Amino acid sequence: MGGDRLTQYRKGTNYLIKNINTANVLDVIKKMQPISRVKISKILNMSKSTVSGIVDELIKEGLVSEEGFGNTASAGRKPIELTFNPNAKFSIGIDIESTNTIGVLTNLEGKIIKKIKRPTGIKEKAFLNTVKIIKELLEHRDDIAGIGVGAPGITNIEKGTVYAPGLSWVDFNLLSKLKETFDYDIFIDNSVNYAALGERWIGSCKDVNNFVLVTIGNGIGSGIYINGKLVRGHKYSAGEVGYMAIGRDALGKKYFYEDYGYFESKASLLGLVSTLKNMSNGKFDTIEDFVNGYLTKDEICIKAFEEFIENLSMGFANIISILNPELIVIAGDVINLGIDIVDSIKKLVEKMVPFDAKIIYTKLNEDAAAIGASADVLLKTNYLILI
Repeated sequence: MGGDRLTQYRKGTNYLIKNINTANVLDVIKKMQPISRVKISKILNMSKSTVSGIVDELIKEGLVSEEGFGNTASAGRKPIELTFNPNAKFSIGIDIESTNTIGVLTNLEGKIIKKIKRPTGIKEKAFLNTVKIIKELLEHRDDIAGIGVGAPGITNIEKGTVYAPGLSWVDFNLLSKLKETFDYDIFIDNSVNYAALGERWIGSCKDVNNFVLVTIGNGIGSGIYINGKLVRGHKYSAGEVGYMAIGRDALGKKYFYEDYGYFESKASLLGLVSTLKNMSNGKFDTIEDFVNGYLTKDEICIKAFEEFIENLSMGFANIISILNPELIVIAGDVINLGIDIVDSIKKLVEKMVPFDAKIIYTKLNEDAAAIGASADVLLKTNYLILI
């Protein structure tokens, strides 16, 4: 390795170590506050001078405050204790869905300071609506770490392009277009991946390394965490579980990305309505018809629901068999039906799969993806240690 390259390598390595050490110190303060510099040094096995230098920088940035003196059994001056300031920085998270777009302003602990929800639209209107929401969340603030945007389709996080048939976006360069308007760090990903990240940050999957979040609405998608890492797959299309084939009649046609996949044609809310229409000869043709009929114990609605649950259960059994998650988290519009589906799915899955996996509802509901987008910003700008 030449002299110049060696110098660059050392500088890069030192920068990386500094960032890791800073993130570790901040993480300890957040989790164990109030805490002294001495205790941080012992916990991280880091020199007192290194810890003091990092803490001084964190205080200067407003991320950490000194809060009086701690208790000590020894004589002499008591150590100053440190606390984390979650409002030192904020980030913006956006979740673009085919129906609505949700934008949130969160602090460093994921607390939503402001939320905006509006209909999305398609094509250029969907983009302009996103821009408008971001501008309203910014409000001339100077304490924004960055902007994260989740999109409802295959999202190339390197190129910044999105293929989202529901919005009529084909290789739409969302990242480039946003950077033309906003002079901030901007990150994009698939919205279901962000929903999974949100649940892992402050939702139902804190400290869970293996889980799958499944969104069930007009379509079906999933965000996958294995061994604590988000799985994106080849060409960023991991988690497109809507294309799973759970029956032989899936062989009857060729599926394209803009089509509804076989699994979601059977187990999404649109699939449920389609089944209901066929069973009732058009008597019931909306999701509202289904809910009303089911709650009044209409036999056709109950039968359609049972078929819907069977199809969902087969898909969940496949996910559990392949990925062996600890949790499957259910999200999406299905949770707004007011009808519990978890117990029914569990009973069928337990028959098909000899592995344990808990099935639960999302804790963050419709805000999960926007919160996850905000978390991605904080991770990539070093305000959060890896979660």
